[in-house]
Amino acid sequence: MKKSKLKFFLLTIILLNIFLHFVIEKSNSNQPETNKFNYSYIETYPWIPKCNLETKLIPAYDSTRNLSNDYSSPSSDLTFEIRIIKAVIIYFPIDQYDSYADEFLWLFRSWIEIIYLEPSKWRTDLVIFIHENTDTLKNIDLFRKLNCSFKNLRKSKLDKPMCTLVSFTPLKFRNLIDPELKIDQRLYNLLLYDSDIFGIKTTRILSDFLVKTIQSYPNADSVLIALDGYDHLKKSGYDFVIRSDIDVFLTPLFAKWSPKHCNDFYVGKGAYSAHFNMNRLKRAGYHINFLYGNHANLGSTWYSTTDQSRLVAYLSLFSMAYLANEEFSPPERNGDLNILLWPHWHYWVLSLYGQNLAMNHLIETKQMNIQSSDLLDYPAHENSDINKIIHIHAYHSNYFSFVLAFLTFF
Repeated sequence: MKKSKLKFFLLTIILLNIFLHFVIEKSNSNQPETNKFNYSYIETYPWIPKCNLETKLIPAYDSTRNLSNDYSSPSSDLTFEIRIIKAVIIYFPIDQYDSYADEFLWLFRSWIEIIYLEPSKWRTDLVIFIHENTDTLKNIDLFRKLNCSFKNLRKSKLDKPMCTLVSFTPLKFRNLIDPELKIDQRLYNLLLYDSDIFGIKTTRILSDFLVKTIQSYPNADSVLIALDGYDHLKKSGYDFVIRSDIDVFLTPLFAKWSPKHCNDFYVGKGAYSAHFNMNRLKRAGYHINFLYGNHANLGSTWYSTTDQSRLVAYLSLFSMAYLANEEFSPPERNGDLNILLWPHWHYWVLSLYGQNLAMNHLIETKQMNIQSSDLLDYPAHENSDINKIIHIHAYHSNYFSFVLAFLTFF
């Protein structure tokens, strides 16, 4: 009888230890790993900060040198003798053709103007990511009239500037590859620290994560093109890629301006940061080991290399899906609250929240030279000399209409 009680007691102790071990492991899995704060994507992917350009006139950024850099002046005339190939990339939602056609035409017009103004050895292409397999695209002839084609492929730095269409599947039309994908802390750690973010397998897992969380979010595709378009942009040999919205204008200064360093990352200015959302982003970032430096209003336009744009796009998309899953309720995601919580916490600007979280981490860990610049996303409703800015953004339709009226009148 005593042996039986002893066996029962020992068995209870063993089972209790197993249970406690499971609880501790579960608790640890939900806490951030502090050593991950020091994770370096640049060390993991050493080619990211490298440049296509091989010239001392536009050198690579060196974080060990404390130089005072003027990011607002035009490029030196000496750089005009260097072959510099740029691409302005946009996503055109063909199923909303009537809403975006006019905006695209004015962007196209401004692109034509800068082509005539830029140095003879520079090239700027307009690259449009668009859903190819649609009846709408087949039934319109806008792109054909403007000589924007899937057949326009850059094969050499000597090719003339071109308008290229690139086949792209919007997120809302994508299917799950793995319907059993479970969204939890293990998935977060896998995508951030234990995967090859330039690999096909990781891209597929991230795609499923996006489909499960933000498939209906309308602004994801404008970020996704910098990720999915990587192979096309890399093969085309672009030195710099400018990811932009459609409701923008390129200025005369754009034609003769280039980054001070070949691996700088410029981001425009937005108007969405508030005390509440910055604190919330900081707290959310802690749980995925992201540092947050309170860098506010990082805008929607990026100007950098193809590789760095890919990294920022990956981390931004991950952050968007993570925030949607962890920080937004179903009524918020469904738009039931409309603009009630603006500007404190608003689902419509999820893409900006996501990139803000990602860029703050890259800035604070000194992995990229990210510069927030007034040269990009300059508000169309404000006054300025267009020869001192490179990119104008009409944030709302009424501002865009005003700009069109002004340009038409003059």
